[in-house]
Amino acid sequence: MELKPLSPRFDVVFKNIFAEKNIGVLADFLKAVLDLPADEYQEIRVIDPHLLRRHKDGKLGILDLRIVTKSGNSVAVELQVAPQPSIWKRMEYYNARLLTDQVDSGDDYDKINRAISILISYPILIKENKEFHHNFVKHDKRTNITYPDSSEIHVLEVQKAKDAEESPLVNWLRFFAAETAEEYAMAAQTRPAIAEAWGVVQYLSGDEEARRLAEYEEMARRDEADRQKGAYKQGLQEGRQEGRQEGRQEGRQEGRQEGRQEGRQEGRQEEKLEVARNALRNNMEHSMIADLTGLSLEEVKRLAADLT
Repeated sequence: MELKPLSPRFDVVFKNIFAEKNIGVLADFLKAVLDLPADEYQEIRVIDPHLLRRHKDGKLGILDLRIVTKSGNSVAVELQVAPQPSIWKRMEYYNARLLTDQVDSGDDYDKINRAISILISYPILIKENKEFHHNFVKHDKRTNITYPDSSEIHVLEVQKAKDAEESPLVNWLRFFAAETAEEYAMAAQTRPAIAEAWGVVQYLSGDEEARRLAEYEEMARRDEADRQKGAYKQGLQEGRQEGRQEGRQEGRQEGRQEGRQEGRQEGRQEEKLEVARNALRNNMEHSMIADLTGLSLEEVKRLAADLT
């Protein structure tokens, strides 16, 4: 039986497709995404993906792919297979580290080159429109002027490209979305670089060690999904219980507040009535008493009748 091709969504496949030995394949993909001068892709290097700690308690980040272009631009490529609530903040953190890792203490800021992050996402992240490629940069909200030499984050949504008009980037995203040998073969016909990438997938799909690593990765993803689902259910249950407790607490607080409010109102009313009684005993005109206390004229007349 013919084995199902492994997907680029597996770490072992993704990193082999864009390994240093396949630098032409990587360059073709970057050209499809980025708007850089052509010579930037002539000398690209795949470097250590670790974002080293700045101090002993600092956070250690590991990128899926880290690249330096000819002039020193730093490029990170991240693959997102399952939904992650923190993905936006994580991409900002990684992008900031691409900038700060370029200089050491005492270095001149002129050494800093452009920092570019590319997120290839299988889940749909931006539901507001059907665009499959978003390029986020800093800009002035009033004039829309782009901040000079700023960093940028590209978000590529694989699922949205299925019905899009054909282009180099669409062809690459269809390759990432492929599941069957026929779908891979169709994508491979569009670009020589994608044909090379399909060759890597075919080789790894027949490699026992690669399939074992992919299987472990799939198991880890399922375990994480189950863990998140369990955490969600537990959080939901705890939230409901806390909500009920807060509701009871709020109910008691509201009751006390309403009681205090009603008590204050009753106290003020009784004070007005007592002032009105004293004024009546001193034979003050009813209309003047009404003006003084805020009672209606009818209320003053009833008090006068009670006193007599």
